[in-house]
Amino acid sequence: MSDPSHITSYKPGQGVICRIESIEPGGYGAVVVSGKLPPPADSSADQVPMKAFVPSTEPLEIGQNVPATFVCMHNNRALMTFAFMLGTTETIQLSTAPDEENAFSIWVDSYPTNQKVRRAIDLFMPSVSGKLLHELQCANCDAKKLLTDLELANFTGCIKARSEEKKSRSAMVIINGRIVGAIYGKKDAQETYPVDKATKMIGIDLLEPETMLTVYELPEGVVLSMAALFLGVPITKDPGKSPADYLDHAIVSMKLAGETGCITIAQDSDLISTILFIHEGVMAGAYKIREQSYSEDSTAVILETKEKNSAAIDAHILPVHLLSESVSFGYKLTRAIA
Repeated sequence: MSDPSHITSYKPGQGVICRIESIEPGGYGAVVVSGKLPPPADSSADQVPMKAFVPSTEPLEIGQNVPATFVCMHNNRALMTFAFMLGTTETIQLSTAPDEENAFSIWVDSYPTNQKVRRAIDLFMPSVSGKLLHELQCANCDAKKLLTDLELANFTGCIKARSEEKKSRSAMVIINGRIVGAIYGKKDAQETYPVDKATKMIGIDLLEPETMLTVYELPEGVVLSMAALFLGVPITKDPGKSPADYLDHAIVSMKLAGETGCITIAQDSDLISTILFIHEGVMAGAYKIREQSYSEDSTAVILETKEKNSAAIDAHILPVHLLSESVSFGYKLTRAIA
């Protein structure tokens, strides 16, 4: 992987101006045209402008100059967030945390915001490998120590919790000991929460002795694909296209760009019924939520969805920058119980 320190001295949170150059899945390709970055000592007049990816669901024009906030670098290309995030920028400038942590903070505190998913914890698929499946009650374990151990072990998988006292059900999906998706729900409440808020509410439940926990591993590709739903970028829909056309567009664009992401399908209601996983441009399977079944072959699901051509379909990608060494992607698992 490239070392961002050799490419730029921009800091996470720094404001720049970008010129839009092309349309890409989830946003636009751009170049930086203005920013407080001194030229390198060996610069020349014909120096190539810094390339960037600017996520946006707003329609932008080719050639348009837009404000952006620097997140990080990967493979000589910057990841930006659309528009200046003044409050976040000021906070980050005062931060003593590493740039990798600050880059993630910029990402989740600005556009795109954390996705709020309307679905119960069955959105997270059950174990497919049978590995590391633990069921335990918080009264019989030290929840904080458990999270610490899983974080140190770079655990990748899912933790589900249920509290009969609070009538709550919750879950966190984790990659390398860091939380990249979370759902918290209560029987008498319909509110949905972004990842950071859901994580804190889960942490409160874990301090209750009667809370039951289930811990199990999941494939890395599935977890990263799911992360796109919570911390990624939506692929904009063309209102003139059918659901089948949008599905084709999402799959083809992610394959060609080698993107990691997921496609959600809601056939009969506004609740997600099926999730398609794509990892580094390769289809990584399909998960049917009602049946709680996972298949590595998603062909049948894709054909059925295209034939019906009536489903509500959404696609999200996870910019490759977020998976590079430039970013500490996700929230620390121990953050749930501060």
